[in-house]
Amino acid sequence: MLLIKLFTRVFFVLALCIGTANADSAIKIENAWSPEAPPVAKVLAGYMTIHNLSDKDIKINNVKSSLFERVEIHITEMKNGMMKMVRQDNLNIKAKGHILLKPGGLHMMLIGKLKPVKAGSTIPLTLSFDNGETKTINLKVTTVPNHK
Repeated sequence: MLLIKLFTRVFFVLALCIGTANADSAIKIENAWSPEAPPVAKVLAGYMTIHNLSDKDIKINNVKSSLFERVEIHITEMKNGMMKMVRQDNLNIKAKGHILLKPGGLHMMLIGKLKPVKAGSTIPLTLSFDNGETKTINLKVTTVPNHK
């Protein structure tokens, strides 16, 4: 009888842990990359696909990198006949949706490079979301201009 009670308790604890692990993962990030820039460049760009797996809209509130002074979210838009990058205070990802950050559209601007970054290396990024989740990812630095 004692063995059955112990087994039942262990089973419920394991079920709770598995359920919690799946519930904690509302964000999935894929294909994170940055094009290599000349060594003198102080600004790079970051691209990726961000999936919201939850039933609620989620916003990116903040992005940081230990290799850059700051990271901003930008969108490239046509304004008054000229292409401009416009800073975004946050980035909303619809419930069960995704956002593609790509050249010529939404992207991360990595500003004030603190260390050299070469093809083959990675750039750590920490993204903070309004649901309390934080994701740390690595942008793969590549020489491929049309990376997929």
